[in-house]
Amino acid sequence: MKSALFLLSTLLGLGTYGQNLVPNGSFEQFTTNCNFGLGYNSLQDWTDLDCAASPGLAHACNNSLGNGSGVPQGGLGYQVSHSGDGFMMVSTLVMNSQGGFPDGNPQAYANVDLTQPLVAGQHYCLRLWMNMADSSCYRTSAFHAFLWYGTPTVCNYQDTAWDTYAAVTFDISAVDTAGWTLLEAGFEASGGESNLTLGAFQTLDEIDSVFIADHSNLFGALVAAYFIDDVELWACEVGVEEHANDRLRLYPNPATDLVRIALNTGEEAGTVSVLDVQGRTVLRQAFRGVQAELDVSGLSSGAYMVQLRTERSVLSAPLQVVR
Repeated sequence: MKSALFLLSTLLGLGTYGQNLVPNGSFEQFTTNCNFGLGYNSLQDWTDLDCAASPGLAHACNNSLGNGSGVPQGGLGYQVSHSGDGFMMVSTLVMNSQGGFPDGNPQAYANVDLTQPLVAGQHYCLRLWMNMADSSCYRTSAFHAFLWYGTPTVCNYQDTAWDTYAAVTFDISAVDTAGWTLLEAGFEASGGESNLTLGAFQTLDEIDSVFIADHSNLFGALVAAYFIDDVELWACEVGVEEHANDRLRLYPNPATDLVRIALNTGEEAGTVSVLDVQGRTVLRQAFRGVQAELDVSGLSSGAYMVQLRTERSVLSAPLQVVR
């Protein structure tokens, strides 16, 4: 297991905001003009993987085309971009999927070369905004970011290599259709990573899903559909040893039975979730005020991620449970 899984950290308000290493992270730059519409393959910098399906793109340029990919009124529902005129569209689950993909995962991955390789030992912060399509048939719980040393040539199918070694696993179980949800997390680079792949990497019974409604007439199948905007990755001055100054603190850590959660930024109301290394929620409770206690006595020894989700943001901190 990569050490990155043990070093995920809280982000907002910490360290120095550096250069965004994700080019065209707001999906506003294209290699063609708007005369005939814009799609994912028209994006500058973002590419397909040979072993995966292409994500989609919604853009205001497409409003007059009548193909359902306009903004804000598209074929999957009404959604204004978080910024600019467009956003990416991805599926995290397709039931009874076709085309040779593993049943349940459409393998729709977005891929981009970073503007410069990552530095070994440096802490990096990853942030993006996500919204669930109005017509999504399912909601799922995990979304991943995989860092590699060039464009991957082999996708993860029946094994769990990509989700096991993903630098970041986001809990997206509370992302809804009402508006954009901020997702953020951190990791420590091994050094030399130069490519970012975004997607849901789990397959088959690994996928944790909840049925919402049957909109299969829009997709040709039962699909979990999400929108993504404003992807940012930058070097940040956040480390495990600096948690005393973070917005979200856990103590004791490592923990055996009870762990206390404390905020340094005033009162908040939301939900606290504990995720395992596969991104599955293993514990959840309401949070209100500036601190709370979590009973982790029922969890096995190992590494976990604690996430506090409020209306304004998602704060994360790593937790080690020992027996």
